[in-house]
Amino acid sequence: MAAENDRLPRKLSAILYADVAGYSRLMGDNEDRTHRLLRDYLDLIATIVSSNSGHVVHYAGDAVLAEFSTATQALECSVNIQNNLKAKNLKIRVNEQIQFRIGVNLGEVIVDRNDIYGDGVNVVARLESLATPGGVCISESVKAAVVNKLS
Repeated sequence: MAAENDRLPRKLSAILYADVAGYSRLMGDNEDRTHRLLRDYLDLIATIVSSNSGHVVHYAGDAVLAEFSTATQALECSVNIQNNLKAKNLKIRVNEQIQFRIGVNLGEVIVDRNDIYGDGVNVVARLESLATPGGVCISESVKAAVVNKLS
């Protein structure tokens, strides 16, 4: 057993956290339809994350936690996700659409058991809750890292 004062392994990561807005209402309206659509959207998100050089760390119900090497990758991925989901939602009745809120943070994380923990993750979850449905909320550290790098 490690001593209590031994530092756990840490690294700097760009973290994306996406969660469905109004998930309880959607499930209350029609669980099967909502879950099928959620499954399709989570698969699409995983594909977009991978194509933007990131990896999905884990899923928690209707939420996705993903990690990237750079803030630019994480933010570009977030925009790609929202644009793709917006296009898919055009084919679905408004009251049945699934919209994600996304938060992006650049921060230090603890790496343990193929997962990430710590303040960097806690901050990104808070940012996600501040985003509008279909939107992205970024931290000041992400803003500073991507300035003049993205349009």
